[in-house]
Amino acid sequence: MTGGDHYYGDVVRMENTTNSVGIDKRTVVNGGSAAVPELERAVQELLPLLQELRGQLRPLASRTVEAAEAEIGGSADPEVRRTALERVGGILESVGTAGAPALALIHQILSMLGG
Repeated sequence: MTGGDHYYGDVVRMENTTNSVGIDKRTVVNGGSAAVPELERAVQELLPLLQELRGQLRPLASRTVEAAEAEIGGSADPEVRRTALERVGGILESVGTAGAPALALIHQILSMLGG
């Protein structure tokens, strides 16, 4: 694998062994466990910004961002977070400069998630 490759689902690598059984289903965030506190700090920094920006959005977009906040702040699953962050990022691009700080954090979090 190279740094730019993206794999979804199980990736199995066999190392010239016999009698190998099972797949290791642990999740590793880019940077390993040391990146987790930094990731959580960025998420906690993002959530109030999103709450503040909801008032500047149309009702449907505001409800979408509100629902995504729960997925971003409440899920440890990187794919759930990534999808919610991408959805919110698309909405915030329409806000203009008011959304720039939140968008910067979204991009930072996505890079920590490997996306």
